[in-house]
Amino acid sequence: MTGTTPGPPARRGPARGLVITGVAAFVLVVASAALLVARIAGDDDGQARPPAVSSAAPAGAAASPTATSYTCRIERVGGQWFAGLSRTRDAILLNGHAGAQVAEAQCLLRRAGFPPGDIDGIYGPRTERAVQRLQQRAGLVVDGIVGPHTWGALRG
Repeated sequence: MTGTTPGPPARRGPARGLVITGVAAFVLVVASAALLVARIAGDDDGQARPPAVSSAAPAGAAASPTATSYTCRIERVGGQWFAGLSRTRDAILLNGHAGAQVAEAQCLLRRAGFPPGDIDGIYGPRTERAVQRLQQRAGLVVDGIVGPHTWGALRG
């Protein structure tokens, strides 16, 4: 032996555990943020949502976002009504959803005599009430959700 004595073993326990926990938490935060960005950027069938349009307000005034406006181009094709914004027959739409499929439903609701308010692609309370009135008239379950049966009533 050379006369040197080994020192105490290096302590890695708590500090190493904290580093691993911190790295894992960071990875989870980044993954969650990526999923959130992907969800905001596109709807359930992978198509991009229309961009939100906001208006600039003068200094001191509150800025209020303006909704995207859609144009209904109602036509009957193969015995079914279409508004030129979506061809879906089975997308599920409910309060809080937004996009061209909602605008399609809003156009068809208006055509059927159930005005949903502005054709803005936002499924809010007025659209929900219009859907419920259509469902009641069509003898469907009145839940305010647009699904395959409600699409059938809208397109028929």
